[in-house]
Amino acid sequence: MKIIISLILLLLATATTITKSQGIPDNDPELCVQRIKREDCPETPSSWGKFDEDDVIDVYYLQAPIFEGMFGNFFGRLGGYHSAVGFYDITTGQNYTAEYDAYYEVGNGTLPNIIDVNGTKEILWCNAGILCSIPFVNETYWDPKYFSTASKTFMATINGTQLNQYIEWMESYNTTNPIYQTWDVWNNYGKDLYVPSTTCDDFTAASFDFLYTAGARYNCSTVFKRDYVNLFSEKPEPVVFTEHRDEIIRFYESLMDRSGSILDIIERIIGIVGLNKYLYYQGDYYLLKLNWPFMGVKYDYAPVAGCPLPETINEQTSNIIHMRNY
Repeated sequence: MKIIISLILLLLATATTITKSQGIPDNDPELCVQRIKREDCPETPSSWGKFDEDDVIDVYYLQAPIFEGMFGNFFGRLGGYHSAVGFYDITTGQNYTAEYDAYYEVGNGTLPNIIDVNGTKEILWCNAGILCSIPFVNETYWDPKYFSTASKTFMATINGTQLNQYIEWMESYNTTNPIYQTWDVWNNYGKDLYVPSTTCDDFTAASFDFLYTAGARYNCSTVFKRDYVNLFSEKPEPVVFTEHRDEIIRFYESLMDRSGSILDIIERIIGIVGLNKYLYYQGDYYLLKLNWPFMGVKYDYAPVAGCPLPETINEQTSNIIHMRNY
């Protein structure tokens, strides 16, 4: 099921044909289009202001089905979720949400578009990541009353000073992680991580880590169990795009072409085996020399910050937070 969902995400990346007379920068706002406009997530994060040091704020892990705008609860039933951090200021009654998302949706954050520029194929990446700092909590999205697979899990209570520190960290995260990255690239899982993913779950986990350094304390019976979408490779080798241009385009076209019968599609997938594999990361292309099993989804336990991972975990009695964003 995990691989099926991963393939569905790949298929959500759409190829387009557009004529443009100049070079194609990444995330060109004239060419990259949000199919579902998020009015609550402006390009410039909303200011939450400064909090009084005596404010009492409950912190929650928020989870809801991915692509709910198009598919409702469907992906939630398959185990595909979007995650965020919710802050409920008990003192003032105001609520806040912090989340990270692919600005042009996850499909475009995973694969590029191949476009036509005056008869020449070019690559257009629409892989911008964006921090959504929202001065409210959308209860119709994160509440299981509206989506049965949604959930809110209490994590900790902090004060206003700690939230002010988090806001500074959150804003810096938005600056240092401008690109949505679906894949982790390892030599072997758990050893030699070459390229880290940057997804909603990565931001959420990093948020709880930072809050711990700011003084938040968690119940150690809580354990994350999250997915990691992995590629396995020798150390990626940087390449010059102009020298590998045709191969790079051919590789991405092979992943995106969905025309013909199911047999045609299978034949193209098999044909990928003979192609050089590439990864685009932070504005540069890398040649991948894949290791067995080449690609996979790992669903693994992770402790909350400040807590050891229990030697044994009972799925029936432990407080397990399932984080899946594929």
